[in-house]
Amino acid sequence: MDNTLDENLVQKVKDSYGRCLKDGNLIETFYNFFLNSSEEVAAKFADTDFEQQYKLLKHGLNLMILYANQNVVGKAGLTRIQETHNRYHMNIEPYFYDLWRESLIKAVEKHDTKFDEEVKIAWQKLVSFGSDYIIAGY
Repeated sequence: MDNTLDENLVQKVKDSYGRCLKDGNLIETFYNFFLNSSEEVAAKFADTDFEQQYKLLKHGLNLMILYANQNVVGKAGLTRIQETHNRYHMNIEPYFYDLWRESLIKAVEKHDTKFDEEVKIAWQKLVSFGSDYIIAGY
């Protein structure tokens, strides 16, 4: 896989993410979709402090955007996530990331007033780029 993403694609995601955050419920909607995507996912989050988890997801999405822009802070942050989510720590198996991506795209579609096929593809590429990096450390 190429190790860069087109600047216009990254900007599309930034703009979309801003619209979604302005709406106010993106993160909650994402977790509703994600937790309902699989009993295994729900079990992983059984004892989760969701107020803290919502903050962590926002931070993680920001790191993915930074990583897509080849920002060293983004890469360092995703490297930390790669380590904490690997088989030796939280053991987040690679197949969970497909459910994560699908849930995120569904949530974005619900909350971005300008969601269209181009925005969808931009999100898919950007979150795949970041999550593939995380998965590589499994």
